[in-house]
Amino acid sequence: MKKLSLVLGLMLFAIGSMVAQRTVTGTVSDQNGEPLLGASVLVKGTSTGTITDVDGNYSVKVPDGSTTLVVSYTGFNTQEVEVGNQSVINITMQEGITLSEAVVTALGVQREEKALGYAVQEVGGDQLTISNDLNFVSSLSGKVAGVQVLSSSGASIGGSAKVRVRGVSKLVGGEPLYVVDGTPIANNNFSSTTGGSDYGNLAADIPTNDIEKISVLKGPAATALYGERASNGVVMITTKKGTFGKKGLGVTLSSTLSADRVYVLPEYQNSYGGGYEQTWEEVTDPVDGQSYRVLNYSADESWGPRMDGTTYRPWWSWFPGTADYGTTIPLQGNPDNVRDFFDTGITNINTVSIDGGGQTTGFRFGFTNVNQSGVIPNSDLDRNSINLSVTQKLADRLTLGVNANLVYTDAKGRPEFGYSTRAGNPVNSFNQWFQRQLDVTRLADYKNPDGTFRSWNIRSPSDPTPLYWDSPYFSVYENYRTDGRDRYFGDISLAYELVDGLTIKGALRRDNFTQRIEERVASGGLEEPWYREFVANGTEDNYELIANYQADFGKISFDAMAGGNIRRNTYHQNNAQTVGGLTAPNLFNVNASVDRPDATSEVREKNVRSVFGSANVGYNGVAYVGVTLRNDWSSALPADNNGYLYPSVSGSLVFSELLNTSWLSFGKLFGSVAQVGADLDPYRTNSVYDYGTAPYGSTSTFAVPNLLPNTNLEQTLSTSWEVGLDMRLFNDRLGFSLIHYQAETKNDILQVQVPGASGYSEALINAGLTSSKGIELALYGTPVRNNNVTWDISVNLSRNTSKVEELYGDLTNYKLADGIGGSRWGGFTVNARVGEEWGLANGIGFTYDDQGRYIIDETGNYVTTSNKDLGSILPDYTGGVLNTLNFKGVELRAMVDFQVGGQFFSVTRMFNAYSGLGAETVANNDLGNPIRDPLVDNSGNEVAGSSILASEAGPNTGGIRVDGVSETGEALSVYVEPQSYYGSLFGLAERWLYDASFVKLREVSLGYNIPKKVLGNMPIQSLKLSIIGRNLWLIHSNVDGIDPSEILPGANNIVFEERGGLPGVRSIGAKLTVGF
Repeated sequence: MKKLSLVLGLMLFAIGSMVAQRTVTGTVSDQNGEPLLGASVLVKGTSTGTITDVDGNYSVKVPDGSTTLVVSYTGFNTQEVEVGNQSVINITMQEGITLSEAVVTALGVQREEKALGYAVQEVGGDQLTISNDLNFVSSLSGKVAGVQVLSSSGASIGGSAKVRVRGVSKLVGGEPLYVVDGTPIANNNFSSTTGGSDYGNLAADIPTNDIEKISVLKGPAATALYGERASNGVVMITTKKGTFGKKGLGVTLSSTLSADRVYVLPEYQNSYGGGYEQTWEEVTDPVDGQSYRVLNYSADESWGPRMDGTTYRPWWSWFPGTADYGTTIPLQGNPDNVRDFFDTGITNINTVSIDGGGQTTGFRFGFTNVNQSGVIPNSDLDRNSINLSVTQKLADRLTLGVNANLVYTDAKGRPEFGYSTRAGNPVNSFNQWFQRQLDVTRLADYKNPDGTFRSWNIRSPSDPTPLYWDSPYFSVYENYRTDGRDRYFGDISLAYELVDGLTIKGALRRDNFTQRIEERVASGGLEEPWYREFVANGTEDNYELIANYQADFGKISFDAMAGGNIRRNTYHQNNAQTVGGLTAPNLFNVNASVDRPDATSEVREKNVRSVFGSANVGYNGVAYVGVTLRNDWSSALPADNNGYLYPSVSGSLVFSELLNTSWLSFGKLFGSVAQVGADLDPYRTNSVYDYGTAPYGSTSTFAVPNLLPNTNLEQTLSTSWEVGLDMRLFNDRLGFSLIHYQAETKNDILQVQVPGASGYSEALINAGLTSSKGIELALYGTPVRNNNVTWDISVNLSRNTSKVEELYGDLTNYKLADGIGGSRWGGFTVNARVGEEWGLANGIGFTYDDQGRYIIDETGNYVTTSNKDLGSILPDYTGGVLNTLNFKGVELRAMVDFQVGGQFFSVTRMFNAYSGLGAETVANNDLGNPIRDPLVDNSGNEVAGSSILASEAGPNTGGIRVDGVSETGEALSVYVEPQSYYGSLFGLAERWLYDASFVKLREVSLGYNIPKKVLGNMPIQSLKLSIIGRNLWLIHSNVDGIDPSEILPGANNIVFEERGGLPGVRSIGAKLTVGF
């Protein structure tokens, strides 16, 4: 890849040198003669241009045939200047306001911003590449009001990110539709919440450097033209294109190199070693006959002896025939042992793009290579992406368009996440079952001389085989998984202008992916050897025909659109895995299964036929009214009830056109009302038998499914309205958009339990009424702008609440998700409860008296209650702040995003305490004594039990003081031995439920545009060097060692439980961008 980039660069260098051109210089200043730093000077019809330096000077090479310079600067009117025969052109800019910009709306239609009667917010490509995140979805964090991004840890290499638009508006969650240059694309996520790897969401296949801008369509009025699958919003992605009339070729080379390090870990204790109690064990070595102190190696907790330097035999000194046999060392803390396990990851992104065209052609070609080695040892990812866009005028009124995208991804060693019995997530052991004295470098030596494997968790000195846990290095080097994905998507279209203003366009669009996954458990470890192959292929074809008409009749503007679409989705999935182990060690093949392999195959097809149309009328640039209408017929719904109509009406009033005020640049009131729907996966309304084979032999079998189909299902329908105010003030120095919306969703399609006597276990029904409402604020401004400094700031803030109004019949509660461990771990659940806010957490909780005091018993245990409602998991506010500062050619960008409210259950924190690993398990009590010291009574005697009443305890007692009242209301204080105390809290959901608020410095970029005069006569038009960083600082979090912004969603797209996830990762690097 480096060779390819070099060759292309040399070729383009030669081409640029041969093109005839001349140099034009000058100065750009304001009305007062002050030079303007950073003004853009572009040769019209080309990509050739430059920016002014601190003195307002510029120098640009103008190719022969080019006659015009385009000069622009924020807050000033853009000027076009004829070059003529001049070689020196000085330009004076005039302050002005931004004219109404074109915004990409549904079906790729561009409309003037002032004409929109609904909410659309755009994010420019420059904002997406601040830190060059591999997943552009993650780059949206905090940049769009009303959009919450749910991201995975950077340790997952190429991990997933999901988007929630305007909170939760229906009982079962969903994601927005993603559309690239008019082509809908899949965003499947091949991951699970427990014991699985995160293989990334499909939308991440789009290279961030290829994106020109993103438009987020939020409300139903904006999305109604997309019909049944746009009820959760639409993310419209416009990629970079070539332009007509361009002279010559434009080339951009970009290279980013960054280092990734783990930076968010729990705070561990470093005072006590492994074991279940603090007493030492003594063992006689049969080789030398001597007695040695040893820890309880079979224990996977850290309630053992104090780490005070006492000499002992470590686990690795008990393997006969090794040089370390018989070694003794002092027992001491190892504060960085977890951090030392992780590598420094390296991410390298190289991009080359070529754009050009002529009077009848515009094209752009982009190639991106991503190579990443992860922070988890033996993990890496390689992705190659090709993007091609061509627009060709075949005749005066006939235009051909082609967009093609190819993506090839291969990865190895993606780590498991979440709590899993299969060793694949090393954090599982470090944060939940570990011994704090362990030296990680010793764990890296996980092979014995005879080829068997070893680990720290040995059964005993006489039997040094692992008991519960393999070495984490065994997990990542032997139990690794591989995956690959081949993806292509794009479209080919023909547009013909029948008469002036009337265009007919036909398009064929396709999105296709093939996902391959191989997972393994190696022979010789604690787990049974195992192998799995998974292959999935998905294709979506869209056949589209649209007619557009635009005309002006005096002061009246009119545009209309009518069209039709046929969509066909197919999905094929094959999954096969071994059962009972492997017939030969490490023979990773399904045919090597000891017992008959478990193999399943799935095929799904779905067709949707649609017609749609819209009409928009404007009067004198002041008032606008628009209507849309779409009807979908879905094959997934019952044949006699499969068609649904989605209408919308919107309007806007540009009141700034009616006022003559110098301080008001632009003002618009707008509002809309709309209805959209959602259906379901195919084959859910008819009986489809499950295919299998008999237990012995190969006889085919068919079984009645567990799900009772419903031939009367209707589509889910969401009705909403919104009103908003857009204003720009003081020559666009200040602006904001304020929106209020409300929505109701009815007829959600739910899967509910039914009596077994029916012959089924579950049934599909239409149920529920969910209401949601919210406020969105997008604020932007330029507090400082002079000849040296420009400071731009944008703020996004939103609040959403969702309430369950109805369910079905006598049903008052619908369980949305189960917590890990189910009833064994307290039965934590998330629910939709009638009359309550959506996402109600429920589980074991504390009990209190009327004064809010804990109710406890005489042993210090809390008196608890089951099925306690613990509040909604949804956040109250989400948002972000982006600052951009330009000073004498240096640009600083800093992105901070935040969340206020929400809750999550932390498995890591619960086990950290339960296993004696966390720092809170070694604190001092109210008497100043270490809580792990023995319990002592008034007479100075150690107490044999696990608790003592405070009234009976001596001044030197250890233990955690628990204050409360008895069930009869009497004040009660008890000192409790910490191992018993934290053991009693296991599964107590209220104790381990944390506020999910956070403030995070998400992205930073510090760049310098090398002045043209420094570049001299080199054929380089622009050169920028940047230092970039991502996840630099978790400014605020209410829970130690957990990043609430990186908890991967579970069932129904719900973030409610941190299940022993991967640690947070900080990235720092450099980026070089060169333009020719």
